[in-house]
Amino acid sequence: MLIFSFYRAESLAVSIKTFRGDAQTIVRENSSFLDDIPHTLRLGFPDVVFPGDQRNELYIKLWCGNFGASNSSSGRLSLGRPPNGNVQITTEVKDSTGRTVENVISQGSGEPLMSQFHSMVFHRTSEPTFGELIKIMLPPGDQVPNWHLFFTFRNRSGREKSKVNLDVVDRPFAFAFQPLFPDASTFIEDGSHTLVMYRADKLNQLLPDIYLTSPSTLNVDVKADQPTIPPEMQKLVIPLRDTLTIRSSLCSTKFTQNPILFGLLHWEDATDKETLSFLLTRFTFVGEGEIVKFLRDIFQALFGILISQNNQSGEIDLLVFNALVTVLGIVQDRRFSNFQPVLEVYIEKHFDCAAAASHMIHSMNRLLANPTSEGTAPNLRAALKVWHYIFRFIAHSRELQKAKEITILGGGATAEHLESTFKRELRTHLSEVTHMMSLSSPAIVGTQTIALQHFTSILPELGKIFSIVELVSIATTFANAVTANKGKIVIWKLIMYLHMVKGFLFDNDYARPLLIDAVVIWIQPHFGRYDEYLHTSVNDSDSVRDAARQIWLENTRICVAILAIMLDKLQHNLVNPNIKADHRAYCQEQENVEILLPLLPRFASFPDVIGSRLTCFKDYSIHIGNSSRRQPAK
Repeated sequence: MLIFSFYRAESLAVSIKTFRGDAQTIVRENSSFLDDIPHTLRLGFPDVVFPGDQRNELYIKLWCGNFGASNSSSGRLSLGRPPNGNVQITTEVKDSTGRTVENVISQGSGEPLMSQFHSMVFHRTSEPTFGELIKIMLPPGDQVPNWHLFFTFRNRSGREKSKVNLDVVDRPFAFAFQPLFPDASTFIEDGSHTLVMYRADKLNQLLPDIYLTSPSTLNVDVKADQPTIPPEMQKLVIPLRDTLTIRSSLCSTKFTQNPILFGLLHWEDATDKETLSFLLTRFTFVGEGEIVKFLRDIFQALFGILISQNNQSGEIDLLVFNALVTVLGIVQDRRFSNFQPVLEVYIEKHFDCAAAASHMIHSMNRLLANPTSEGTAPNLRAALKVWHYIFRFIAHSRELQKAKEITILGGGATAEHLESTFKRELRTHLSEVTHMMSLSSPAIVGTQTIALQHFTSILPELGKIFSIVELVSIATTFANAVTANKGKIVIWKLIMYLHMVKGFLFDNDYARPLLIDAVVIWIQPHFGRYDEYLHTSVNDSDSVRDAARQIWLENTRICVAILAIMLDKLQHNLVNPNIKADHRAYCQEQENVEILLPLLPRFASFPDVIGSRLTCFKDYSIHIGNSSRRQPAK
């Protein structure tokens, strides 16, 4: 927060004081100094918009005017004003009946609201550049207001101040207008708008029903004297060759400028499945910057459609799921990483769709049914990239559903049956994933790689549903399904093992022995000397041979890191007083170390690998020398 202070003197002096932190906290902690200071928001959204944040403002800049075109030899003259160029513009907001909306215009922070804004007057210039910015306070409700901006143009001459000429001087010679919702749903687009000016000699006879049917702006390929005017309008006014250019910028958490997003947010107004299907199909083309402003409302709309009457048979499950994946993919993008806390807040505090889990699982399974198809493969890959978020929704949905079941059924056999049914659905999904990982088609390698990259991220959510032994079984079954032993996919397999031994599963006393047995089996094929005949073919070029050696080198480094992390954690357990006091637990940790000991001599075979890996070990706060010096208790 910046505080500016201005002092009146022979020259302008500015004092600046910087405060860091949340605005409300800063004001509360410095109430004596900041209590009466108006809060000025930025011209646009902040870096992140949380659920519950509300802002509903339209910024209008009177940019420039061209008031000399009507003084040409054309028959369309701006009668009612002398050509002296002293033009003032009055801006107001009107509703569909022509009534002026009171006190919705602001000139700046701390200034009182007004109903009309009068521009500055430039002396004797027919092409003034105003550059004046005002703010329109839009209504807070969800209903679309039928408002439009109304501009009147008057001549202001300092020599005409007598009471006799007062009415003549104050009479507008032209008017222009701009609907805020041109199609009665979405807001006018941000940017520059060149408005058509109309003669105002019969303005008192005009009703909004008449002039709002006429063009308010000029298209790029239409000249100022060529707009198409309805016959009813032509009887009363004619367009001038003069123009006014304004610039608009919407900053709203209620209104959108995209018709597809508007339709999705108001999905309950749709009367058939075809309309919803069209909206969901086109939703992926909505701009990312527009989506992140309405995260909560979009999630509520998508989950509302998912369990609505229009989707009783699940016909549009996959369309909703793909739209959901699109939103999650945007939030996960580095450009919008600030919105990830918004998603966390939504899942924990606002997500309330208890029946979403089955729909999401079935949609994922439909993508997995044909993972190499050109139609489903891109959607499947996008879903796997946000796999952990999908499982967060599934797990939280199940928690909500269980709470309802306890309230209604009070536990018992029925509740247990529903829980077992849910677990069976989830296991079916995991079986489909395992089947995909076992395929050997080259077309599936990219999808398998993405699954390897993100599998460990879903384990915490699966741990909320399955026991620790079941979770180890799921993890090992998934890892054993990957049979590829060549190429870069092997690197991602080893990185997945690395994440497993670094994660919570390896820290569990019951899971650790099972994982150690599995990890030793997994890394043995990739933890040996480089065999040129095994890793390359006779006809391979030198570049292919070099690439194969680089992959082997990276695989070996990761294997070394895996072993170092496991040994380091086991060493900590061996010196842990609580474990040393438990004879059975202590003996188990000794057995865990003994399982790893046969692999330790392999370190001596790779001095070049170990020497180049020391930097990596520092990232894990592990040094191979420390690990090798630690001896298990006898």
